[in-house]
Amino acid sequence: MEIPQKSLDFDYLFEFSPESPRNLEEICGSAGDPGVKLERKSVIRSLSSDQPIRGATVKDQDSKESTKKKKFYAEMKTTNKLEKSRQSARECRARKKLRYQYLDDMIAEREKANDLLRDEMSKYVGWCQMLDQNNVPEGLQEFLNSEEYQS
Repeated sequence: MEIPQKSLDFDYLFEFSPESPRNLEEICGSAGDPGVKLERKSVIRSLSSDQPIRGATVKDQDSKESTKKKKFYAEMKTTNKLEKSRQSARECRARKKLRYQYLDDMIAEREKANDLLRDEMSKYVGWCQMLDQNNVPEGLQEFLNSEEYQS
């Protein structure tokens, strides 16, 4: 038993495509042209994954993509924040190290200056003791004639 072939119109199934097959027929001319069938097939096959899935609404797909994007960007934000925080901590530690090194250098300079002043003071105390014993210390006359004493 043979089923009679009826011409069925399935064009309504492809209304979600960018250009429906009916529009292609109008653009290309006659409906019986074999070129139109090739174009129809190419339109149907060229549907990208960006098109909504059958039965799904555009809003559903957009909300799924937007939540994925939001999650991705939130993770990116978190990783960026963590990386910035780590970098900031590294820079802070480097500044702290430089500050302590600077302070150590300043302490060393001041200690050296204090040692020189102590030596000079002990020299003058020795001279005072010699003068008290009615002795003229060595270098006293040179010191009194020097510019350091004169100024």
